[in-house]
Amino acid sequence: EKISIITANLFGVIVMAIVGGISFGAYALIYGRSAIDYDKMFGFKLPYGFLFFMAMYIISIFVHEFIHGFFWHFPCEKKWGSIDFGLNVKMITPYCHCREALSVSQYFWGSIAPTIFLGIVPIVIGLIIPNLFLITFGVIGVIGGCGDIMVIWTLRKHKDCKLFDHPYEVGYAYFVEKKGE
Repeated sequence: EKISIITANLFGVIVMAIVGGISFGAYALIYGRSAIDYDKMFGFKLPYGFLFFMAMYIISIFVHEFIHGFFWHFPCEKKWGSIDFGLNVKMITPYCHCREALSVSQYFWGSIAPTIFLGIVPIVIGLIIPNLFLITFGVIGVIGGCGDIMVIWTLRKHKDCKLFDHPYEVGYAYFVEKKGE
């Protein structure tokens, strides 16, 4: 199933409110509201801190797609030869595409991995050490995974089948179910 990038972005606004509220709320509860100081967050004064953050954000978009490919290449017969990276010019978004069929489990882990590594892990580390930059980066990482989360939600309809990733849109183009014996 394909997921509209517009729908994923709207879902992202809802997720931002929830994940951001929980993450920043937990940070404020643990370290106090005065610990939320964006002038000190980057270690630079604004606007340099903001520019640093934006550079990190843009790099993370490409890292997000690389993580998809990294996880999907393992089960593929042709390994990295089955993974394509590109840019959807119409939506100005990079993408990763796997040309081989993947099991639901393989597709799931390759889809959720960027959200875990660029979203959840930085939030948890940011709460532990404390680091407001990591929490902010992590919240944005979770938001960046909203399309993937929506695709994963559709996987619940499929159990024992192979999925073919859509070549340039969010989601899978079609699936093949195994015939009953």
